[in-house]
Amino acid sequence: MTLYGIIVTYRRPRDLALMIEALDAQTRSPDRIFVVDNDPERSAEPVVDRSVLRSRITYLPATTNLGPAGGIALGMQRVLSSAARDDWLILLDDDDPPTPDDLIERLHTFALDMARTHDRLGGVGAVGSRFDVGRGRVVRVPDEELVGPVRVDVIAGNQFPIYRVGAIREVGPFDERLFFGFEELEFCLRLRRAGFRLFARGDVWRIRRQNRPTPYVGMTMSLGEPGWRRYYSLRNLIFILRHNGQSLAAARISVVRGFLKPLANLPVSPRLSIRHLRLNATAAWDGWTGRMGRKVEPDSDWF
Repeated sequence: MTLYGIIVTYRRPRDLALMIEALDAQTRSPDRIFVVDNDPERSAEPVVDRSVLRSRITYLPATTNLGPAGGIALGMQRVLSSAARDDWLILLDDDDPPTPDDLIERLHTFALDMARTHDRLGGVGAVGSRFDVGRGRVVRVPDEELVGPVRVDVIAGNQFPIYRVGAIREVGPFDERLFFGFEELEFCLRLRRAGFRLFARGDVWRIRRQNRPTPYVGMTMSLGEPGWRRYYSLRNLIFILRHNGQSLAAARISVVRGFLKPLANLPVSPRLSIRHLRLNATAAWDGWTGRMGRKVEPDSDWF
């Protein structure tokens, strides 16, 4: 059984080089790695050519910035063209090297063990979450449940998800239309709808939670600067909820996240509030009407 890896990168050659070095230091690293370069200027190509894992890497240049969703979709399509049903695929962030040095081996062994007892295993990861689709929100798994295999609904992209190729082939790759934000959520919910199970490894999760505690974020009504990430997050969440039959939750998200907070700040910060309202209204409209793809350029100031 082959373990494939996908790394999507965009103008971070130093981070990519460190990631490849970290993979080389792992006790088990992917047998074949696809590096998807979202930079039309091909800034990742020299890094791949000089890397210690060059013999295992296939360089996939994109003609335009496809975002994480499109880049992963491109890599998945390439894997599906040759991989067997019982092969595996791990998703890797270019700026988040795996630690400790046996992390991938432990997760891959966990995947193989779970596959022996679960015919409809979709994938495993280091950390996951549950998702209340009716309310459109992530639910934190309590500390006391982080023992052994932990059932989850979603595995985040930076938590080294390992998916079974047969499951990807059945439900299809990532939805490239999302471009950025919640692409893992959409894919994992699709796996769950198809009857696949997802698990996180409890002992690994507990250690990672201890080392990276979730910061407390209190409720605040103040507004920061609006940004392109906000547009994609709001648009994509509305779109995903609607396509999971949760139009009421999508409407609630549209109103609460899109309009209530900017309207509350309108008397004290009228210009900033109007910019937020414009951004959120566009995101909500696009999410409801299915106007997907790369609609807002990263770091643009159109709003």
